[in-house]
Amino acid sequence: MKWSVVLLAGLFCAKLMAATAQPASPESLLIPKPRSEYDINHQYYTSLLNKALHKAAAGRTVPALKTTFAMEQGRALRELAKGESLDVFWVGTDVAKEQEFRAIRIPLERGLMGFRKFILTKDAVASFQTIRSLQQLQQRTACQGAFWPDVEIMRSAGLKVEEAPVYENIFKQLRAGRCDYFPRGLHEGVIELERRQALYPDLVRYNKLMLHYPFAVYFFTRKENEALALWIEQGLEQMIDDGELLLHMQQQELTRHVFPLQHQSTDPWISIQNPLLSPDTPVTNSRYWFQPEDFKTSAN
Repeated sequence: MKWSVVLLAGLFCAKLMAATAQPASPESLLIPKPRSEYDINHQYYTSLLNKALHKAAAGRTVPALKTTFAMEQGRALRELAKGESLDVFWVGTDVAKEQEFRAIRIPLERGLMGFRKFILTKDAVASFQTIRSLQQLQQRTACQGAFWPDVEIMRSAGLKVEEAPVYENIFKQLRAGRCDYFPRGLHEGVIELERRQALYPDLVRYNKLMLHYPFAVYFFTRKENEALALWIEQGLEQMIDDGELLLHMQQQELTRHVFPLQHQSTDPWISIQNPLLSPDTPVTNSRYWFQPEDFKTSAN
């Protein structure tokens, strides 16, 4: 009788330890290479991923981030689904992606990607100064990347869009007149042009108009990789609690120049809907998302 009680107690303790133990850490996580030598977005997201993993490691060995090869969004999502060349990918979210993959539903730049200013040719600046409404903007053609969620978002608002399968070719299309403007996240356009100044000296950022729609970049894993997704999610939540996510934005080359946000305020401001966003996305929750009011000064 005594031995049976000891045996049962031992089995109970073993099960309890197994239930509470952290899952084994992978040695490495596969991520894509930068899309080009100018791609500083890659540094922003990979360093954030690494910080989140360290933040919630809880004694686990943090896996190394191992780059495989450069991929545009469509290819990257196919590779993530196969699980052979990608373990984690960061991409603009939509309902379809959240159904197919495990989304870590924390905006990696607090929704900043949805606040858009335009890259134009210098010759187009004067004509854009007359644009004050969505109806006027609908007369122009935007350049966007193929498979980007923005394409469908903009078309749903009646905006014309020309797609390019390769990110770097979008700048060439704009310069060649195949489109009129290239909408970029508030943090993207300045750095993109600085890095390509020698290639496209005739392209400029237009600061007098803002196009806004709720939009977020999330980390995604395969649904089968729930333990990894929870690890990343917990790390990001802890970074928000400690103010480290905002600090990351304020320090990174990609995003630091947009602060304080009040300096980015502009008029006119054109807002459109994002029909691809999951209905339960908490876009008004200021814990995760910047709000339009964050861009306004008291004088506005």
